[in-house]
Formats: sequence, C-alpha cells, structure tokens
Amino acid sequence: MSPAVRLSRHPLCLAIALLSASPLALAQGASQQLGTLQVTADRIGNSDALVDDDTLRRFQADDLQDIFSGLPELAVGGGASPVAQKVYVRGLEDTLLNVTVDGATQSGFLFHHQGRLMVEPELLERVEVAAGAGEATNGPGALGGAIRFVTKDPDDLLRPGERVGGLLKAGYFNNTEGYKASASLFGRLSDDWSAMATLARTDHGDYEDAEGNTQPHTESEVVTGFAKVVGQLTDEQALTLSYERNEDEAFRKHRPHWIPSFRNPVFDQEMVRETVTGKYRFAARDNDWLDLELTLYDTEASLKHIDGPYGTYLGSLDSYGADLRNTARLGAHTLTYGIDHRHDEGRLNSARETGRVTGLYLQDAFQVTERLQLSAGTRFDRFELDEAESDRSFSESGFSPNLGVSFDATQRLTLYGGWARAIRGTQVKELFVLDYYENAADREEETADNYEVGATYRHGNLYLSAEAFVTEIDDVVGQQNRSGVLENLGELETRGISATLGYDWERLSATLAYSRSRPELNGEPLNDDNWSLGTSVGDSWVASLTYRATDSLDVGWTGRFAERLTDVADGYTEKAGYGVHDVYARWQPLAGDQLTLSLTVNNLFDKQYFDHATYAVYGDVAAGLPEAGRDIRLSAAYRF
Repeated sequence: MSPAVRLSRHPLCLAIALLSASPLALAQGASQQLGTLQVTADRIGNSDALVDDDTLRRFQADDLQDIFSGLPELAVGGGASPVAQKVYVRGLEDTLLNVTVDGATQSGFLFHHQGRLMVEPELLERVEVAAGAGEATNGPGALGGAIRFVTKDPDDLLRPGERVGGLLKAGYFNNTEGYKASASLFGRLSDDWSAMATLARTDHGDYEDAEGNTQPHTESEVVTGFAKVVGQLTDEQALTLSYERNEDEAFRKHRPHWIPSFRNPVFDQEMVRETVTGKYRFAARDNDWLDLELTLYDTEASLKHIDGPYGTYLGSLDSYGADLRNTARLGAHTLTYGIDHRHDEGRLNSARETGRVTGLYLQDAFQVTERLQLSAGTRFDRFELDEAESDRSFSESGFSPNLGVSFDATQRLTLYGGWARAIRGTQVKELFVLDYYENAADREEETADNYEVGATYRHGNLYLSAEAFVTEIDDVVGQQNRSGVLENLGELETRGISATLGYDWERLSATLAYSRSRPELNGEPLNDDNWSLGTSVGDSWVASLTYRATDSLDVGWTGRFAERLTDVADGYTEKAGYGVHDVYARWQPLAGDQLTLSLTVNNLFDKQYFDHATYAVYGDVAAGLPEAGRDIRLSAAYRF
C-alpha cells in the first residue's frame, strides 16, 4: 500500500484535510513560509529531520523523549526516567548510529540496561537526524545513520547591535514536583570576539504514571555547565572553543529501565559527560577551492556504581579525535574531502580496551542541470581494537560508497533516491562488560546497505512528502543466547515508509507525519531483548497544530499515536496501541522577548501506556516502566 493511500484513509489526515478547507483558512490568507515543518530531506544523505530551538522551547523540552517527540521515525524508550532512555531510529538503537555534539563523537555505550546519551536541551540550537547509511561526511561506522546535536552560539542569543545580555529561566514540573533553573550570560568581548556561559540545574522526584502509581527510584539531579567562545581572527578565519559538563547523581536501580525487584537493588550512581571542542575555519574570500575546517575534540563519559551489589565500579570511555576537511566549489561541483581519526579508551576498574579508527573521505554534489543533481562519495576506514582481557587484536578496513540523485520533475515536485553503504569494524565494547565479554576470534566487520526513494511536493503553502526505504546490515554483531561472546549474528533488515503532510496559513500551521518500520534479525522481528540492535514498534503518527493567536501569544497541540503492534517475535506479547496529547501556550506580556511565560501540559488526558520502544512487561523481574501521567509544566524566562 502506498503512503498516499495509507494517509488518505486515516481519520487524522481527514481532519487536516477538512481544516485546510475551513473558513478560517480563507479568512487568514496565505503565508509563503513553512516554518513549522520539520522534514528537510530532498535526497539521500541530507538530514531527514530537524528539531529547532523554537520547538524545544515551546514544549519545555527536558530530556531525549521531549526532544524527539515530534518525529514519528524516532522513538525513545525507557519511560520518563532520563537515565533509562534510549533512542531508536526506524527501529534501530542509537548504538548503530554516529552521534555527535558540535562534531564531538559520542562513541561507545555504558550499560545495556540504560541509555548512553546525556544532552541538555537548554543548550541546543538544533538537532539534525539522518536516518540510514548516508553521505561519507556522516563519519565512520554510521550503520543506521547519524544524530547531530548543535549547541547555541553567542550570536544566537544576542540581539542585533547588542553588546551584552543575560537570560534567567525557572520552571516547575508538577508530576515529579521538580524544578529547573538556568542562567545564561552572553556578550561581545570585542567586535570580533563573543562569549557565552550557561549554568543549569534540574531536580526531579520520582514520577507518577497515569494510574497514580509512583515509579520508585526514577528521580534525577542534573547539573550542567557550558561555555563557548567564538572569535573572528581575520576576515577569512574563525575560531570556536567550547566546554560542556553534564553530571547526574541519584540513588537508582541497578537496571534503571526495569521495575524494582529482588534482582534489581538500589544504590548510589553517578553519570558524567565532559566534552571539550575546538573548531578552526579558513574560508578564502577569493578562492572557491578553499574552505577549510578543523575540528578537535575530547569527550569522556563515565558511570559509577557506588557500593553496589558487586562493590564500587567505575566505567569510563575517553574519546578524542580530529576531523580535517575542505570544501571546494568547482563550477557545478561541490567537493568535500578530508581525513578523520578517533581514539577510544574504555576502562572498567582495572580492565582496559583501546580502539582506533582512521578514515579518508570524499563527497561530491554535482548540479548537472538546473533540475538534476547527482551526489556521489566514498570513505575508506580502518578500525583497530586491542582487547586486553583476551590479549587479542582486531583490524578491519573497507570502503563505504554512496550514490544519490535528486530531480525537479516540475517546479513543485522533486523526486529523489539513492543507495549508501557503511562499514563498521570492531570497537570498544559496552563498558560494564569489559571484564567478562569478549569478541569472537573470527568476527568480521558489519556492512550496512541503505536504499531510499522518495518525493516531495510543494504548492503554495501545501507540503507533501513520501519515502520508502530498506536498510540491510550484514554480519551484524551481538550475543547468541547470552553467551558473553560478541559475534556475527546474520542479517538485520528494516524496511518501511514515511510520509508528511503540512499546510501553513498566516497564523495557523498544521502537520501530519507517519512512519512505519519493521526491523528483523534473520527474518524474525526484533524484540525488547535485542539490546544494542533495536526493537520493534508499531506504525506511528504525529499530528500538530500551531496557532499564533496574537503577536505575543501562541498556542499549540501535538498528538502522538501508535498503532497496535501484532507482528512480534515468538514468545513475546503484542504491544497495545495508544494516543497521547500535549498542549502548550506561550505568552510574552512585555515588549519584545523580555519576559516569556510558558504553560505546557504533557499527556493531557492522563493516558496510561507503555511506549513501544520501552522494555515491556515479561515478569516480576524483567518488566519495563510505564510512561508518566499528566505533567503540567510552568516556566518563566526573563531576558535582560
């Protein structure tokens, strides 16, 4: 069934269609901007989705689930406990994707019973998502795609002509009886240099589900510090330096994504991510062949179990690396080429493991005609790992090519498609199994092939898109029957479709997005125990309305719907469908943006449900967490 047919039968789509023909549409007139739409893909390799700062602020985003709640291709499991949350793109876990913060790779992962990403939404300017293997610039080993978190610059906060400014924010979350407070200072040190600093603290108690049950030991205390300096060295040279530290400490269950049990004791835990990034750019004014950028980074993520059932354990992964690239514009060609290198050192108490990957890459965008664009590229990567516990070393290398085409069939209709391959060799394994898991001596590199075809249609304020994809990962690595040996398991394949419909009026915007993916391992649907690979989720819908009531007041609604999942692995239960509604209002009572008051209500109708990406209920021990019930969020932001 085609995406267009599937959309036309759904009641949400009918509601949007009726809305587009309403008297309100005729009264408001037409706008030429589709500012609320989040889909940006025109061909393979581009970012498939974008989450901007305005979207994050509207819904008072506080964790990964909030960040990605508007994108049906992404699911976040683990309940409302931030430390337990894992991100899935088209059913594939984020461990199969390249994740970066300002270009600093967040490699490896800590513990398979919890999430691996710590990100403070307050710092973000945007989030880019590229689903599936794509362009060579996505980095090494991007089997399932890439997620790129981009933090704010001082100029994103400074008003035109302003020399210095500040932003104070305070928020309250009624579900957890929690609060969030942040302070930011930003300004120009000179005409060529600017700087900013942010300090944020979030304190949440245990959350309640919609049935009024408190989920014990889901509290969190997060402290974030961030600083960035941006300098224009000359007319052609720029330098950016940034530092970020996230720290979360609380008494938690040994396995945070499961309920408490006799096999899930509680003890003090500390999770920290610290990242230092430097960027240098030389963009020649009179030479189209030279636009050079160098990124250097060092990021360390750690998890400490303090006086747990096995004593005190500290696991940490230190990754440092560099990416040197140049972009040359040669007539109809835009060539990006470079070299990147990353060094990873994993430690669990005395156990150690060291990995390295070095890559060379080239990506070309060729504007053949005014209507036709071709893209082609490749990268060559060499992976190396020294596994100290087994006294073995691993080395794999290979090419990751890609081809893509984008054709403007008419002024309104664009067709695109392509193929991309990505390889991934042996890397530092999960930290909390360093001392007793080992890699099979004969394991081979993983190879992903991603195929996509799609179309976008724009007519005035109407936007339509549809895409079909197939991703095949050969020789995917995991455990067989919990053996403790990481080996090639076979083929992991996910296929599906996605579609988006949107319309903009002068003050009202409406969107509807749909996603279907079916990940399978050797022909069997993925299940909740396929940790580090992915899980199966039902067809997902996201609908939204945004209304600018006055110049100082805007309101909105988002509905997230999951259809019942009946195609499940043997021995696993079906996953029930659900629908959840979120609303918000944002008011600026003073002139400009000096004061912003926000009200957000998540899970408006207090729906009891389990997200499909969350571990389901399989007994008194292995049981996941329900989502939070109604959560009323209030915040005030004062800018000076």
